[in-house]
Amino acid sequence: MARPYGKTPKNTTRRKSRSKPDASGLKVKLRGRDGAPLSMAELQQALYELARKLKSHGDLRAKWATVYLTLVDENGEEVAIDAKGEWTIYPYKSAADEHGA
Repeated sequence: MARPYGKTPKNTTRRKSRSKPDASGLKVKLRGRDGAPLSMAELQQALYELARKLKSHGDLRAKWATVYLTLVDENGEEVAIDAKGEWTIYPYKSAADEHGA
């Protein structure tokens, strides 16, 4: 049997999609009133409120957390405060923690 137009048939087999794990991540949305952008002070208070809510689950640990911020100027135009666009922040350790005291 001749192949149409000289093309070879593709073997198409569907892969099963990976099933999602039972426990999914927690999505937290921080929003300003009536859709207005948050000031830095409001963002700080919202993050403190998140920390207060999570404190009741003190027996759990966060595997990791990623925060995406869209920053805007006074005209509502998006701005970048860092050329790389990425910061990695580690928890504070005191000198006593560092030296095992």
